[in-house]
Amino acid sequence: MQSFDTTLLAAFGGSDLKQVANVGAGGMEMIEKLQIQQPTWYFIYLFLLIGLLAWVRINYGNILIQSFQASTNFQVAIRMFKDNSLLQNQLDYILYIYYFLTIAFLLYYIELRLDMQPYELQGALLYFFNLAVLAGIFLSRILLINIAGFLFNRGTILREYLYNIFIFNKLTGLIVLPLVFLLVYTKGSLQELFFWLTLFVLSCVIVMRLIRGFVFSYRKEVLIFYMFLYLCALELSPLVLLYRWLQGIL
Repeated sequence: MQSFDTTLLAAFGGSDLKQVANVGAGGMEMIEKLQIQQPTWYFIYLFLLIGLLAWVRINYGNILIQSFQASTNFQVAIRMFKDNSLLQNQLDYILYIYYFLTIAFLLYYIELRLDMQPYELQGALLYFFNLAVLAGIFLSRILLINIAGFLFNRGTILREYLYNIFIFNKLTGLIVLPLVFLLVYTKGSLQELFFWLTLFVLSCVIVMRLIRGFVFSYRKEVLIFYMFLYLCALELSPLVLLYRWLQGIL
């Protein structure tokens, strides 16, 4: 029974009991010591995500490449929005789910690293909380865009803007996964390097997303003033609110 319990600790709790030499007794006596390690489910989870990425690459290769190109080429993004093919829609839904799964795990790992426990949640509850927050923000942005499009009779152009912005969500999920894997399975200064590299990559994606917003407004002849109001309302305000929320729970 004890062996079964320690196996569960190793798989889900990130620790197990090992027999180590007792230094105080001259190394002649073996004692049980609790050792911290990465939970086994980390590897299983990340391995499944990598397997999903490989499956996507095999079945949606050309469209996946176009998704990367759309993040740096405005014309490719416009063409993909107008094309709206069945395969492209399928890939979009898969990559959105991939984004939720990858970023939710990254947030979970960062919260553990920084000893953050929103509402004292731990383990699977904390992970699913992150997943719910990401999905809530995503769906809220879609809802607000559709309401704004209805009120101002600009539904098509706002949906096109949203498609351009969500390209970077899909990009984030794809490029963060290998960094997360390296972040989890390295130690010391190397792990610190990958931690800051991951944050740097995320910051770059956010900057690219803001730049795309201004490029879109310029190409579609949307007044800069209106675009600035939008960015403040739906892009910058959530970040400020998130920061204030984190201040309140830490």
